[in-house]
Amino acid sequence: MRIRRTTYFLFAISVIYVFSHCAHPLAPTGGLKDEDSPVVVSSQPANYSTNFIQKNIVVTFDEFVKLDKLQQQLLISPPTNTLPEIKLRGKSLLIKFLEDLKPETTYSVYFGDAIVDLAENNPLSGFTFVFSTGSILDSMTVTGQVRNAFDLKPAEETFVMLYMDDNDTIPIDSLPYKVRPYYISRTNKAGFYKFQNLRNEQYKMFALNDMNSNFIFDMPGEAIAFADSMIQPEFILPPVIDTLAISDSLALPVVDSLIEPSKEKNAKKNTDSLIPMTINSKYLYLFNEIDSTQKLLRAELTKAGLLTFAFRYPAEEVLVESMYPLPDSFQVMKYYSKNADSLYWYFSQNVLDSLTVHITYDTLINDTVSLSLIPRAKPSKKGSKKQVVSNALQFASSAKSKKLDLNKPLILQFDEPVVHYQMRDTNRFINIKDTLYNQVSFTKLDSIGLQYRMDAVFEGGGNYDVSIPDSVFFGFSGKKNDTILMSFRVPTIEDYGNLFIEVRLDSTETVIIQLMNAKEMVLMEKVITTNTKVKFETLSPSKYKLKAILDHNGNGRWDSGNYLNRIQPERVQYFEKEIEIRANWDFEEEWDLKGKFK
Repeated sequence: MRIRRTTYFLFAISVIYVFSHCAHPLAPTGGLKDEDSPVVVSSQPANYSTNFIQKNIVVTFDEFVKLDKLQQQLLISPPTNTLPEIKLRGKSLLIKFLEDLKPETTYSVYFGDAIVDLAENNPLSGFTFVFSTGSILDSMTVTGQVRNAFDLKPAEETFVMLYMDDNDTIPIDSLPYKVRPYYISRTNKAGFYKFQNLRNEQYKMFALNDMNSNFIFDMPGEAIAFADSMIQPEFILPPVIDTLAISDSLALPVVDSLIEPSKEKNAKKNTDSLIPMTINSKYLYLFNEIDSTQKLLRAELTKAGLLTFAFRYPAEEVLVESMYPLPDSFQVMKYYSKNADSLYWYFSQNVLDSLTVHITYDTLINDTVSLSLIPRAKPSKKGSKKQVVSNALQFASSAKSKKLDLNKPLILQFDEPVVHYQMRDTNRFINIKDTLYNQVSFTKLDSIGLQYRMDAVFEGGGNYDVSIPDSVFFGFSGKKNDTILMSFRVPTIEDYGNLFIEVRLDSTETVIIQLMNAKEMVLMEKVITTNTKVKFETLSPSKYKLKAILDHNGNGRWDSGNYLNRIQPERVQYFEKEIEIRANWDFEEEWDLKGKFK
């Protein structure tokens, strides 16, 4: 009887426990996250097979997989005219070629990161299937890096292509325009590329930022790079596969000579750490070709009273004329930009509603353009405050943030030409010593009066106040200035630092040394032709960069390349570290550029 009661008691406790836990369900912990990539367990035929005669390949993995962005990742070398049919069945990947393959040829089917596991999207990075339709596998290699020519930044996702000189009807230099390459590779995030299983031939090398994915250089906006001469691949011992110890293992083995030693441990997880270190590494410099033909880029009403004609190159010889006689009340003031590639027309407003101009230059430009002279009303959001348009003449000052740099003049930059100015009795100039009345004057700095310089000397360490009454400056449209009040300080020489760079060059080079801020905006530059000390003085405390441009044609600026003319983009180099300038300090550095531009 005691046993039976104990049994009932235990049963009751069990029921209560079950129902209490059913009333408060808890999510399962799920265990550790799967971070392992899929593993190839077998294939038919085996990777690195020879005498491949069928059209089907089956690759089996240790888990279910899926394909991610296959069209962007897949590369076949040499390329086929029609992409193979690729699909999944269970844990297997099926590849079916839809055309006859070339005889006695080694093929590489590169999947990039397209093969991922079904659960966590872990990629099988860099998976490549290699086979030969002949009796031997080609085993030559080429590695290198593609950089942007202007700033040396790695060129990511750029196709690198190899061509064989085996076409009887097309010159080899024309191959990138006409035919698909024989071998294709793609750069990783660090700009590195790698070719394996190449024939022992010489190749033409070409890189392309392929905008329409046809592997042909046929669009003006496509950036390119090319090797100056035919390249010769090198031999690297192929990986040894122990067929007795393992089955048909397919993952492309990593060749030790292609891995930077410090990154070897991470090579399997991150293909971007594969840094080619072979003897024949080829560096290519990507650039956009510049069309040398003069062209009208745009003609437009920039703002009320201003027409802008923008050209590809300096346009002093371009003729811009009205198609019809203009009334006397319609006056025009013409002005070129600093580089003369833009022509500005300041014109009398409220005289004409439109204007038709004829633009001609040699036989290259013969355009007729009709332009509205009435500004379009800018759309405003519902409920937003309407912007009040000032009728006063607007200007900007060279004194920024209440500071005027040492040894720099005070310049007023107006938003339209100032046709004349007339000082009045109430102008005032206060410096650290005196208050001067009626002794302020200005000098016009350009042909139409957009810039005026105040004729005064501003000493370091001084605080200054400038007061100019209204209606002193008279603009082209009839606008006059409001009262101008400016207060600013001029730093002392101790507030600045100096940078001295001892530069060493090869004897025949002309080099532009540029001082840039942290965002690579050029602040100052010096042209040198021999070993010298370059001085950048009175620099505000900040961080700076240095860039050197090999000015091959001596025109004082960086120039891009031209493929048909076999002109490479001008080489650049960066100083290896960022320079921090501190107040009241001189900084001296050495920069050896000998042999760096080759």
